Amino acid sequence: MSERLLAVLLQQALLLSVGVVLVATLRPLLLKRLGAGSVYAAWLIVPALLATPALPRPAQEPLRVVLQASGTAETVAVPSLPAPPPDRAVVWLALWLAGSALVAATQARRQRRLARLGAQLPAGSSPALVGLLRPRVALPADFEQRFSPTERELILAHEQVHRDRLDNLWNLLACVLTALHWWNPLAWWAACRLRADQELACDAAVLAARPGALADYTRALLAAHDLTHHGAPLASRWGTTHPLVERIAMLNRPRPLNRRRALLLAAGVTAVSTLAYAAESPPPAAAGAGYIEMQLKVERSQGSSKSTIEARVVGRDGERVTVLLKGIGLPGDEPDWTKEPLSITLWPKKAGDSAAIRTQISHGEPAIELGHPGFMSAWGQKARIEITRPDSDEKFALELTPTALPADFQPPKNTF
Repeated sequence: MSERLLAVLLQQALLLSVGVVLVATLRPLLLKRLGAGSVYAAWLIVPALLATPALPRPAQEPLRVVLQASGTAETVAVPSLPAPPPDRAVVWLALWLAGSALVAATQARRQRRLARLGAQLPAGSSPALVGLLRPRVALPADFEQRFSPTERELILAHEQVHRDRLDNLWNLLACVLTALHWWNPLAWWAACRLRADQELACDAAVLAARPGALADYTRALLAAHDLTHHGAPLASRWGTTHPLVERIAMLNRPRPLNRRRALLLAAGVTAVSTLAYAAESPPPAAAGAGYIEMQLKVERSQGSSKSTIEARVVGRDGERVTVLLKGIGLPGDEPDWTKEPLSITLWPKKAGDSAAIRTQISHGEPAIELGHPGFMSAWGQKARIEITRPDSDEKFALELTPTALPADFQPPKNTF
């Protein structure tokens, strides 16, 4: 279970990184051609990619069908992040979730601290829309002294745009993703960039409705450059850490997200998600739906002496199975040589026309780990690896032939 959950998290980390890099690459062009509102909407690419593994998979993988129709023999799949050794999956998963819990607790503490301040914030604070279900506009004690009546009206209009767009809901999603992927710097950069683009989009929407308010809007931004924002996750604020020069420069290009731009972006997000879906292998959560038979042949040698044993192992797709071999004694071994068995743990996984099998091999009592090599073999094709015991000249050669069993296969109680 821990291996599967860790595999899901690693897949999500890869998809998150791909989405963030894609948005970062396209952002300058989108900002120049389509405006700030379109850039903010483009961040939908990230959750769209993260959702693709949860979509149902067809009987035939889309990319494989296309490649076969074009006469291409090889298939392509989205690469995966390197997974820790299976025997350490529990440790890595615990560290991952502990970091996530710590980040989430820190964010929750900041939100509670801001919520306790109520509708009036200390002087020097940034006006903000606080909360999720019933968000309220919280204003600093010096709001009327710092801003003119026109500037105050524009600030409240800005916060109303945040409310209408449910920006705090998107901030919550960003908070969850940064907590879940706390070790990934791309997640933190994306959260900051999302906030900045959120403010640019609100600026554009307000000025599109009030084209004559550019001068007052600029003065309001300048008056708010040193305000405290409290760092709460569910707070869409007026003051921001966004570079002030860039934000003011964008005021001269207030391009709201109109219907044509929205349709163009929706088509782009759909295209990117479709490509990712087509290139993905079945998600790790779907593993375990079938069984894989593995024919093992183990050869133990030392000098000119050799001994061989064969075994049949049946494992569930995506789950580990261990076989203990005690019949590979060498000529001249003492009668108690069976006290030094060879333990082979296998993690088989279907990968289209092939099987990807991770192993962990140990020998003796107490066990000495010989290694954890991986196999990638087409169905019915033999794969072979050789391992030398580190404290002697004993060698072990492992041959493995995987076979995908029918969906209705029922394993016997003893499979080797």
